[in-house]
Amino acid sequence: MQTQGPTVISVPARELANVAVPGSVFEIGILRGSTISPELRVAIELIAAIDSNHSVSSSVRCIARPEIFTHGASLDWLMTQIEGVTDHIALSDGTALKLIPGLRNHLFTYGLQSHRRFIDFKKLTRRAPELLGQFHSQINSFHRVSIDGLAFEPAPWLLNRHEFSVSEPVWFHDLYLNPHSLENSAELMLGWGTLDTPSFEAFSKIRYVPLTDCAARDEQFQHIVAELIATTYFEPGVCLLMRLPLATSDLTERMRLALGGIRGAHRSIPQTRANNVFFTSGDLGDDVLSELAPRLSLLLHHSFDHWRHPKSVYEASEEIAVFLDRQWTRVSDAAKKLLTEAFGQSPQFILSARSLDVDGFPE
Repeated sequence: MQTQGPTVISVPARELANVAVPGSVFEIGILRGSTISPELRVAIELIAAIDSNHSVSSSVRCIARPEIFTHGASLDWLMTQIEGVTDHIALSDGTALKLIPGLRNHLFTYGLQSHRRFIDFKKLTRRAPELLGQFHSQINSFHRVSIDGLAFEPAPWLLNRHEFSVSEPVWFHDLYLNPHSLENSAELMLGWGTLDTPSFEAFSKIRYVPLTDCAARDEQFQHIVAELIATTYFEPGVCLLMRLPLATSDLTERMRLALGGIRGAHRSIPQTRANNVFFTSGDLGDDVLSELAPRLSLLLHHSFDHWRHPKSVYEASEEIAVFLDRQWTRVSDAAKKLLTEAFGQSPQFILSARSLDVDGFPE
């Protein structure tokens, strides 16, 4: 699935708060050079790099407040400003779904690793499912709604990075959980933090769980994570790496958030410093993941923005499991197709909290 011709994009109004927009229609370069959220910046990079017969590039234009161009004179004026454009990519943070009449509309959701944004999106699609039904396709997602009792999902379209590099140093923190004090736990773990990558030679299996704000607040998912932690403590040949949620820039707050979710699962975890369970302050880079790939198992929450990483990060991994939220009673063909293409392999899907096998994945 691709655009048919010249394309415009729109972004949430909050992203324009610190952007000097020269008019209702402006060049994408203005956004790329402004203060916008990191998630939006990656999404724009992907859109600007689309390589097709009509080459969406740095010449892509943006529309500010597309909701004012719905009909009549305002829509006629917009069409004269974007003459020749056939497609509109609506970048949404979950708070609104914006369409431009007369164009093929495509939805690109970002930032839904935030629990608040995810809930906002679910409320929006539940109250007005017909909005999602008007999109021609969706980029990097497999959102679905019920319209007149029938499930509907816009056709999925994969767009992800070809390369991924870590922009900031990654800290490793040995896990310790004092169930009576998250502050004490975080204080000790921060003190043990190191920039030195652990030696993985002694481990026959590596598990990697990139946590999100949404995942840390997901009770069912946290039961799985807590079980993994408890199991790994007694498996000296196994290593568990958990990326801290990226909800804020404050490392202590992110650590308390992750620990709070684990504690909330009420699983008995040894109250001692782990030597094979670690939090990481950020994403592991391609070099580390490639080295670990033959022994690497990934457990991904549905809110994890897989499109920020290239297929090469995933396809060499031993196995991948994806946890879907409780609205899913079965995995759709669209979800299977999109993620298999993104990962270069067919992932396992977890539809609810279940007992785990020895590898940490559902039986």
